[in-house]
Amino acid sequence: MDKVELLYFDGCPGYRKAEQSLKDALSREGIRSRVELVAVNTDEEAGALKLPGSPTIRVNGRDLFPSSTGEREDWRLSCRVYATPEGLKDHPTGEMIQAALRRSPVRAPDASGEPCSRKGVQGEDAGAGAEDAWSSELFGVPFRTLLSREVNRFLKVWTQTLLSPLLTSALYVVVFGYGLGSRIREVEGVPYLQFILPGLILLSVITASYGNASTSLFDAKRERYIDDVLISPMTPLQMALAYVGGGVLRGMLVGAGTFVLAIPLAGLPAERPLLLLVAGLATSVAFASLGVVAGVLATRIDHIFFLSAIVLQPLTFLGGVFYSAEMLPAPLRVATYADPIFYAVDAFRFAAVGVSDVSPYPALAALGVFAVLAFWGTTELLRRGYKLRY
Repeated sequence: MDKVELLYFDGCPGYRKAEQSLKDALSREGIRSRVELVAVNTDEEAGALKLPGSPTIRVNGRDLFPSSTGEREDWRLSCRVYATPEGLKDHPTGEMIQAALRRSPVRAPDASGEPCSRKGVQGEDAGAGAEDAWSSELFGVPFRTLLSREVNRFLKVWTQTLLSPLLTSALYVVVFGYGLGSRIREVEGVPYLQFILPGLILLSVITASYGNASTSLFDAKRERYIDDVLISPMTPLQMALAYVGGGVLRGMLVGAGTFVLAIPLAGLPAERPLLLLVAGLATSVAFASLGVVAGVLATRIDHIFFLSAIVLQPLTFLGGVFYSAEMLPAPLRVATYADPIFYAVDAFRFAAVGVSDVSPYPALAALGVFAVLAFWGTTELLRRGYKLRY
């Protein structure tokens, strides 16, 4: 039977809830284990915990994860994780613990009475090496756990996060497509409704990607569960991939839904489906990354909407969603050519209906550079830890 020790600083409130939460989590996973509380009272032991009031989990005499300092292998958790009746249920830290326990080198005996082994790895040293490898994997359990939380976050309220943008896109189609389309027959030889639909699809991708990443990061700061991510064995790159990945997935789902909606409304073709996918994905990565940056920089929820209003909205309307750049006077045309959204819309429109204002492949290259720079900036900001405390 596994032995799970919870080391806690004596001043930590709620450690009894921590004990019960661990027992409940293990029971749900079908893991037979014995949970013990170990009080830490001396200055030397308390210093080894790094943070007062932060319990450490130890399984079968071995701490779960190596610390970044290398002074001592430990795993720190905020006491407030256990302040709710549900404890570790549906909490990313709890999911990490459960996953780590499932990968523990010593498990409960199987039906034959022999201890379970993992992929034929025997012994404490072999198990420790597997644990270290698991902790350092780029797409390992810590990353997948945080990404899963990001995805579940918007799927739980899918009517708000997925259905609502589709209704907004449908209204744009009715007002601009059918309303103006009756007056503007064609643009660059393409029916006006088909001309604006690629831009409307990309607009929904941008809005969903940015909104998901920015509000998720801000909520994590405001509710203080960003602390549990920061003290986990995740690297800044893993954090960026998880937060941006959640925004990208939501943006692509909304974009795909809008595209499906556009087929019966306007018979929108997809002349170059691979290019369509690449342009949509690069756009989603770029604006999900900017959303993470906005979430980090914001100290109030108003700041997120303010940045959206003064930066994102003007860029959108200057991005050629509703018109061709050739229709503008020279000063506004220069502003449009300086807008990164313009190149995203132009490449996406070329992939969908085969028309563009500029050469599509340089536009796609510019979009790719913009996405890479935005993601790099996001990773660097998370690495520095700037304003990650609310």
